[in-house]
Amino acid sequence: MLKQDEIDKLTDYLSTLFSSDSIAVLQHPEEDNVALVAKDQNFFARIDRDEDEGELSYNFSKEIPDQPFDELNASVKEIFNSQAVEVRRRPNKSDSAEIYKGEEFLGVLYDDDDAGDGMQIFNMAILDIDLEGDFDADDEDDA
Repeated sequence: MLKQDEIDKLTDYLSTLFSSDSIAVLQHPEEDNVALVAKDQNFFARIDRDEDEGELSYNFSKEIPDQPFDELNASVKEIFNSQAVEVRRRPNKSDSAEIYKGEEFLGVLYDDDDAGDGMQIFNMAILDIDLEGDFDADDEDDA
């Protein structure tokens, strides 16, 4: 089960990263190592907790509507409430893309058989060291 301090740190981290005061991380009611992310009181994403040989990490996953690459940027900016978020093509890969906030790599967007119909999955690793200290919002243009 996720501890309350983990949930609080994840909430602070994601709120800062996605420039939103309306993000809340909640313990999944049935799965001990899973948290649900709500935004504006609606389901937004899922977080899976992983502890391996004393190393703690979290996997943030969000379904995003599948659409042509040229339309993804506008959609992702709206979903994550940030003009600084950008979708970039991956070199030598046509089945996935990378998402950045400014020059910071956030994660990979890819087709997945487990995703809903017409959806892609955005996966972002969150390391325990990412949750340490204060979270300063980027000076980038967020809106």
